[in-house]
Amino acid sequence: MPSFKELKRNDVQADDKSSGGTESMNMTLHTTDNNCGKPFLELCGAEKMPHEISAVEKENLSAAFRHLSNIANSPIGELVKQNKNQSLFVFPQSFSEHNDEIDKQPIFSMSGSEDDFSNVKITTGNILGFAGCGGTQIEITSRFADSAVQGEDFFLHYMLAKVFSLNLFDLKHLSGDGQFDFLIYLFPYFLQKALSQGMFRTYRFFRRNDANIKGAPDVSRHIKQNVPFAGRIAYNSRERSFDNSITQLVRHTIEAIKIRPNGRAVLSKNEEIRRSAAQIVQATPIYNAQDRNKIIAQNAKPLAHPFFTHWRLLQKVCLAILHNQKLKYGKTKNQIYGILFDGAWLWEEYLATVLKEKDYVHPENKNKSGGFSPFIKSNVGRFYPDFYKPKQSENSKKYVADEILDAKYKNFDQKNPQADDLAQMIAYVHVMDARAGFFIYPSKDKKEIGNAPWTLKPFANQTAKIGTRPFFIPQNVKDCIDFKEQMTKSEKGLVDGLDTK
Repeated sequence: MPSFKELKRNDVQADDKSSGGTESMNMTLHTTDNNCGKPFLELCGAEKMPHEISAVEKENLSAAFRHLSNIANSPIGELVKQNKNQSLFVFPQSFSEHNDEIDKQPIFSMSGSEDDFSNVKITTGNILGFAGCGGTQIEITSRFADSAVQGEDFFLHYMLAKVFSLNLFDLKHLSGDGQFDFLIYLFPYFLQKALSQGMFRTYRFFRRNDANIKGAPDVSRHIKQNVPFAGRIAYNSRERSFDNSITQLVRHTIEAIKIRPNGRAVLSKNEEIRRSAAQIVQATPIYNAQDRNKIIAQNAKPLAHPFFTHWRLLQKVCLAILHNQKLKYGKTKNQIYGILFDGAWLWEEYLATVLKEKDYVHPENKNKSGGFSPFIKSNVGRFYPDFYKPKQSENSKKYVADEILDAKYKNFDQKNPQADDLAQMIAYVHVMDARAGFFIYPSKDKKEIGNAPWTLKPFANQTAKIGTRPFFIPQNVKDCIDFKEQMTKSEKGLVDGLDTK
């Protein structure tokens, strides 16, 4: 399974002199999320004392510091806005539709000054992935996997494989020049998300010449084309159509993927993906390969629509694929690039793939679907728990919950759930009349179900219970296959444990 080293070029364009720069070093810093602050020199692999560092080494460290300063301490939302070349991708991309305010978080914080590297520290939060500027990049792996110490974050890769339906364990996913065409493998995910909102349709201007007049006659064009009269009338019409610049962009992307290595396999991975691609093909009968540049130009402005939010994200991915951007280093020394994931979001989406077989409902706050309101005949103040198992109420047709599950990307092995987490869970349990609520969190310590530090606490009135459910993340594995097998056991242990009343 490829590591993040393979998600980008290994043979980096090191010489920035061609773009006006003077720095010619490349450096990768490795750390974990929520690292509580790590010394800059340690992450750079500098084993010498600050006064023992040579002039050349100091110049390289200064270059790395300046590169990282372009990324550090800046809100992710601002970096995305400034990154006009779209080589920085963040998931989830709908910042405003999530309550974790990821757009206000920095990728990492950096304190200290270039004058004294011994005082410089880099502090990470819940963001995973890699990002860089110029010849320096930082790779942030999960703190819940010891395998990340060897540079292989199997836990992160496994979650990506499950959430985005990527076959990372069987395919190298490398293009001919040693780059990882990651966006191509994300395309089906975004395509299906977009189509879940319906086929995008918008108004188009048509210049027609037939007998079925549906708009304003175009007299000058009619005289030019229909003399002598043969039963046709030239007219102009404005109609809503599925065949528009957005769907044409998606069609061009599909055709571009087909000629990439493993492209056809990506588009035919399963029947749902094949059906989605066929739906786009059917909706774009006037597709012309020679119109690609024109279609790209028509999509230069991001789609602004209050409903088709997933189509806007699909538009961005399509443009990046058609521009042949492969999450690689740019030739401009201050170009920011990378791919980042909110750890809390990715953990929740991964658990959704595990729990769906047990018929747990996964409400979507951003789509306002699947939630519950505490009021009769009203949608005011709806609740959106991460997961719940529905049950039929004995005295009402309204569905209530048997069990509430809350995905937490936190280490509850070391501390108990905080007051705000408990208050939220108590509210869910009370409003949805559930018998129990559980926090599901990743754990590095293998333990039997019911043997967690904060196992189960009954309410004072004995009406319900709240507890934690650790999900064991395999440690010290031999390889990715070993990790996959042990993760399968952990998944089975989770769903089997939830069946225990």
